[in-house]
Amino acid sequence: MSRWKIFFLMLAAVTWLGAASGPILPENDPAATGAPVKLRDGMEGKHPRLLLTTERLVQLRAYYNSEKAASYRQQIEKLLPACVAPADRKTSPAWGQEIGLFKMPTVALHYLLTGDKTSLARCKEYLQWLAGTANWTNGGEPAVENTPEAYERVMETMKKMKPAGENNSDTTASFTMVGASLMWDWLYNDLDPAFREQFRRVLWQHARAMYYGGHLARNPGGNYWRGVPMYNHRWFRDWGLTLAAVATMEGKPEEQWLLGNLREELKFMAEWLAPDGSQHEGPGYGASSGALGMTFQVSDECLGTRHLEEPFFRNVSMFAMQESAPGMTEAIYFADCFTRVNSIHSFYLKTASYFKQADLMDGVRQYLKLRGNDFGVRDYGWLSLLSDDPALQGGDYTKLPTTILFPDLGITIAREAWKENAVAAMFKCGPPGGYKLNSWRTVKNPEAGNLPYINVAHDHPDANSFIIIGDGDYMAETNRYPLNPGKLSNGNNTILINKVGQTPQGRKEGEEWWQPSSKDMTKMGVITAWKDAGEVVVSEGEASGSYEVYNDSALKKSRPALDRFRRTFIWVKGGYILVLDDIRAPKPVEITWLMQGSKLEAVDQAKNIYRLSKKKAYCEFQLLADKEFKTEIGVSAANDHSKLLNWQQLQAGAEAETMRFVSIYNPWHIQDLKLNFTPEGAEKATIMVTGKGIADTWKWEAANGKFEASTIRGSREKGFNILIDAKNAVPPVK
Repeated sequence: MSRWKIFFLMLAAVTWLGAASGPILPENDPAATGAPVKLRDGMEGKHPRLLLTTERLVQLRAYYNSEKAASYRQQIEKLLPACVAPADRKTSPAWGQEIGLFKMPTVALHYLLTGDKTSLARCKEYLQWLAGTANWTNGGEPAVENTPEAYERVMETMKKMKPAGENNSDTTASFTMVGASLMWDWLYNDLDPAFREQFRRVLWQHARAMYYGGHLARNPGGNYWRGVPMYNHRWFRDWGLTLAAVATMEGKPEEQWLLGNLREELKFMAEWLAPDGSQHEGPGYGASSGALGMTFQVSDECLGTRHLEEPFFRNVSMFAMQESAPGMTEAIYFADCFTRVNSIHSFYLKTASYFKQADLMDGVRQYLKLRGNDFGVRDYGWLSLLSDDPALQGGDYTKLPTTILFPDLGITIAREAWKENAVAAMFKCGPPGGYKLNSWRTVKNPEAGNLPYINVAHDHPDANSFIIIGDGDYMAETNRYPLNPGKLSNGNNTILINKVGQTPQGRKEGEEWWQPSSKDMTKMGVITAWKDAGEVVVSEGEASGSYEVYNDSALKKSRPALDRFRRTFIWVKGGYILVLDDIRAPKPVEITWLMQGSKLEAVDQAKNIYRLSKKKAYCEFQLLADKEFKTEIGVSAANDHSKLLNWQQLQAGAEAETMRFVSIYNPWHIQDLKLNFTPEGAEKATIMVTGKGIADTWKWEAANGKFEASTIRGSREKGFNILIDAKNAVPPVK
């Protein structure tokens, strides 16, 4: 067991033993320090205050009944029949999401906008159910009488709950708090005053339970999210905590300790967001930033903070749009992802509106319209309605950039166009968690070699990997949500050394949840060159830091540290994708070069020409090298929640100390596309690419330094002439 796991288990044990003799919640909070947290002028005693106000309701009612809001209105009205309190009174992570995030806000907003008495009655049933439930994590408690005395007894039971799991401090509880806070705040003026005050105190105690049980670790479960920034589970908990605390705060002195800690918590979350809007957990979890954004909106509008002005939120909708594959029916996957995951959150309408980004607003609208029946879109009609800005019109998402670099993760995305069936590709070379998150480690504890834990559980060992999409589907595939086998480079398009893939230093290969090294990880993947010349885009990465010394005596696996794994990814729009690999080890090693897809077959084995295909999509590619190598078509380790995807994989192997591979991909189906590779000593080579309308020459000279750019000149007669070197292809600042 690693020392980090031992540390956190000891921390959990000490915390649990210290709290096990008493309830999670103390009778009173400590005295507050620092400036008091106040509502903005004019908001004291006023409701609604979360995401909308009485003044805005007049505009919202008109918008709700307009043609522009038709899709959102239809989503709200379609979900209404299901918006009833559960008969079995049980909760679960799925229930928390469906009820807290989808159904409760839907029916509450419907009442506000229409005055429908049936919706009001259902809202009261939801609130009575929750007032009669002490444990919002599990629920299932017997129904109680609809009396103040019965609800008070339930709240006293909740306040006396002892530490167990993550009771009232997990995502289920937080999602429930979101819906309950919005519903109580929005219906404030329509609730019986006595019950309204009763439920206000219920929400406040649940906010305390979230903070004490979760953030202060009085519950034994949850150490995987505590103490670290930029992590979806912490954002989710801050969401419910913030909405409950801000909805119910009244300016009393006894509230100030919790509110002051909440202020510091949100400041911490804002400080460590990646400026480029990227999220290292991939499109599957990246949309969780919508939860954080909603949290910040409430804080900004009610408390006067300015968290939504962070560069992250200026860029988050761009990152989400770029993560969408052409046609928007799939995402450009990386990290843990389900197939057909949604990369866009309804809240990104708010960020696009906030920064007056008309083209991005158009893109998010088009996405939500196209994916309107998908889980997580159809259920968020209420949020889309509140986040959209009908005054911001005239945008055109097809004018968004077709090539972009997100430097925090080292991700280059290039696409032929935004239309369906267009060719697109992603190249990735960055450290686990990204640079911003890793920089927190050195601020938190600058001691070399003993850096604090960060949660990179959903990241993959995929430095210098790439994917290709065209003909409306994936051609070169990447892993999805691997659990068993776990996080393996053998599920990505990269390389193995002595049959071992990428690992953080000191870690073993194939962990179900990827874990960080206690050493610096920022050199595990580095973009060494990036240049966008319009028709030609070049991105180069150095990933030898992901191939440190490895020894596993039990499995008899070992390798020396690589000196170099340099991969140059060259996108020639409308023509081909060219990939140059420079691999160097201190002694001979077994090098395995990997390429995978749904189906892979040899077209010309002698010339190493193969075809990747999936349904109607196909892409031929050719692989050459400066040394002889053997090829085998095997099965990739890629899986989705332990279900092997059975993707076919080209495994090109050789025993060598140094080796250069050159591969070319033909997603545009250029006729007679051919590759010629001529090494010129150990440091230089010439690559010729020919085909219908193509006669290109690439001069390749190896890099001098560890992270210095290679020197590459590409030219086409009566076409492009591009130079890549350490001076003119400097990557943007991370």
